[in-house]
Amino acid sequence: MPLLLDRSPEVVDATRREFLAVLGAAGLLTACSSGPSGAPAPTTRTVTHPLGTTEVPVAPTRVVALDRRAALPHLLALGVTPVGALTYESIIGTAFPPVVADRAREVAVLPTGGGADEPNLEAVAALRPDLVIGWTDGISEQYPALSRIAPTVPVDVDFTDAAVSLRAIAAAVGREAEAEVVVRAFAERRTARLAEIGGIGDVSVVLGVGDGQFRVYGPNGSSVARWLVESGGRIVPEAATTTGEAYEDMYVTVSPESLGQVTGDTLVVMFNTGAAGEAARAELESSPLWGTLPAVRAGRVVRINSQESVGSYGFQGYDAVLDSLVDQWRAFGAPRGTSS
Repeated sequence: MPLLLDRSPEVVDATRREFLAVLGAAGLLTACSSGPSGAPAPTTRTVTHPLGTTEVPVAPTRVVALDRRAALPHLLALGVTPVGALTYESIIGTAFPPVVADRAREVAVLPTGGGADEPNLEAVAALRPDLVIGWTDGISEQYPALSRIAPTVPVDVDFTDAAVSLRAIAAAVGREAEAEVVVRAFAERRTARLAEIGGIGDVSVVLGVGDGQFRVYGPNGSSVARWLVESGGRIVPEAATTTGEAYEDMYVTVSPESLGQVTGDTLVVMFNTGAAGEAARAELESSPLWGTLPAVRAGRVVRINSQESVGSYGFQGYDAVLDSLVDQWRAFGAPRGTSS
């Protein structure tokens, strides 16, 4: 007499559950997953970037950050810990920016291949990445070689708005919603903190770059300058009336003899980390006209980290420079002629 199988709905359903459990234990269930239409779920998606398009994993797990202009901080802010990131050593003297060093302890430090932005290809390949992200200008020459190692996405950088590169990186790793949370949270915090300093008045923003050259920034040349303008301040001098070598509408490079054009009631001095940056700041503050500047005479000089202020340390750096700016400003109050 043949064996009769029980095909009742209850038994069939139990058998199916047991079958799926076996597949799951064998690691085969994912391969059998499907989208809403029954077709296999896609494992990659297309990302458009400055050098073309790249097919990237839907959920990358071994991301490498190949620039010193915020890829590492942005990934961390998005909840992605890369397996490796390009060293900042030659620029700031430490492997990674201090504002993210604690969260980057498990991130491998990738050496450069020559210049400060040039990655070592062998070191990148050794990490077996499934996605590589880097600054467009820094990796453009090596883009073909990097693409043979792993899907590679170059991102552009706006030195007055870190949200540009954050959003581009978020698109590459599928974290767009997380990026908007970061941007919105900082905007709210910035508004609240800058309100603490009251009237802003006329402000000058400068950076010593060495060799007797000083940059005088306009409102479009610096994140900090933009923040102050959006909070009611005015950046002086205007680029159109400043004597020196203009770079687009961002800043004008002036000589020590022309430093007297810096007439803001408050002076924001940006400086770079490291020996060269400190030397350039010292050159600025020891120049013949330094002591004649209105803000210097009034004791209204704020000193902030340039790399943080241009977004090179991501929104973590923005938070740090915002606190530094406001805390120093509050120590000497609002300038004369403004309401607090």
